[in-house]
Amino acid sequence: MTAQEGCSPIAAHHQLPPANSSNMSRVPIDRESSHQLLVRFFELLSATEQSAELVGQVLRETGKHFGFGCGFVYEADHTGTFFLSESFTGYDLPLNEPFQLEERLCAEEIKQFFEEPFFIRIRPEAAADKSSERQLFASNTYVMAPVLDVRNRLIALVGMADRRLHQHLSEDTLTSAKMVLGLVATQVKLRVLQRRLDDARQSLGGVLDNLGVDVYVNDYHTHEILYANKSMAAPYGGLKNMLGKKCWQALYTDKTGPCDFCPQPRLVDENGEPTKIYSWDYQRPFDGAWFRVLSGSFRWLDGRLAHVVSSVDITENKKNEEIIARLALYDPLTNLPNRRKLMADADRLIDEACATGGFGYMAFIDFDNFKQINDLEGHPVGDSFLVTVSRILLSVPLIAKHSYRYGGDEFVFIFSNVEKAAVIKVLRQLLGYFSEQRFYNGNAYVCTASMGLAKFPDDGLTAEKVLGVADQMMYEAKSKGKGIACFSDGEIVA
Repeated sequence: MTAQEGCSPIAAHHQLPPANSSNMSRVPIDRESSHQLLVRFFELLSATEQSAELVGQVLRETGKHFGFGCGFVYEADHTGTFFLSESFTGYDLPLNEPFQLEERLCAEEIKQFFEEPFFIRIRPEAAADKSSERQLFASNTYVMAPVLDVRNRLIALVGMADRRLHQHLSEDTLTSAKMVLGLVATQVKLRVLQRRLDDARQSLGGVLDNLGVDVYVNDYHTHEILYANKSMAAPYGGLKNMLGKKCWQALYTDKTGPCDFCPQPRLVDENGEPTKIYSWDYQRPFDGAWFRVLSGSFRWLDGRLAHVVSSVDITENKKNEEIIARLALYDPLTNLPNRRKLMADADRLIDEACATGGFGYMAFIDFDNFKQINDLEGHPVGDSFLVTVSRILLSVPLIAKHSYRYGGDEFVFIFSNVEKAAVIKVLRQLLGYFSEQRFYNGNAYVCTASMGLAKFPDDGLTAEKVLGVADQMMYEAKSKGKGIACFSDGEIVA
């Protein structure tokens, strides 16, 4: 089909069909496993040393996790023709055919590549549908990220697709899938730009000003700046403030010699010839912007050994990294720290107590009638109750800093160097809060809390040991009538 025969624009915010649609079946995706997947990919894609197969590996694992039949990375050459650079597929799909967008998509479809960061498409229509984008990607369901350079040119397409009509993507699945694709897209962008730099070394003078990254070149031995492109020079007062100066004189006002972190000595081999390219992340001090820096050596126009430094703005990528790092340590529903952070914090507090002669109490909470709320009112109401619990815990000054969601309706909080009398006072306060009636949809519920408390370091020298004792005492509280707190020394608070 040609662009003139029909146009079915790619919908960035397409309305999802209902979960009970006859053509759709929900693919359950475990939220915690998705978060773990994101954290692992973040670690892989953030590594300085990366294998050539890494992007393909990430795509393959992502597709398998989210139930996509194929994944792809298309990169554009200087003519605008897109070639397949990485892919995975569980069935035969025509993914190896080079194409130009103008020949395969209509103008409205192409326009959206430059206006939206992601494209989400779920088609419940019959398989006989002949829309141009469906033919191009041989799919009915896809999530795709366009990769634009700093001049807003489309240089790559990263996506996952499926030919099935029954795929249903939840909002959580879409969010996780888009985060992974965003990381991959950033990696592809950096890779494309670095490759262009390598290809342009023979005609450096004509290329550097049009590369779309910040670049400067200095003499390898004297450190005198020989060249800087416009985007590199602009934040430092222009070329007049850079050319002829030593690099540290132009870039830093407080340095009197080469930077400690400079990789320049490692850029040549034992014969003094150019060797590896090094990469690191750098935050510019005067505006806080982050850059991925690539550093290499080469022969300058006059034959002297030179050092080239190029950088790409990755400020937005750093923000995504912070989001992913938070997902690894915090519960997305309650915003409380999760089990992983609990174990790390508890081990630290126990070590401090052992070193200073201090002490603390760890409390394990399980709610007695929570299942009834979920079963009768539904999980959204149950989630609302859990959020209420988190707010109550955070409102108590003595435990606000160390309150955690352990999982399900189980919570943990820690008293550090707080006398037992004050601990008991807080427990009675909390037991009172949780014994109050709460109304959902006109129905009254009482969801009391059973608590178990262990003392450290008396009950254990590790978080795992102390938590085990607290858990045991929580079950002791349930066996004694529920809605009470039991200490490991036998004392009961009601």
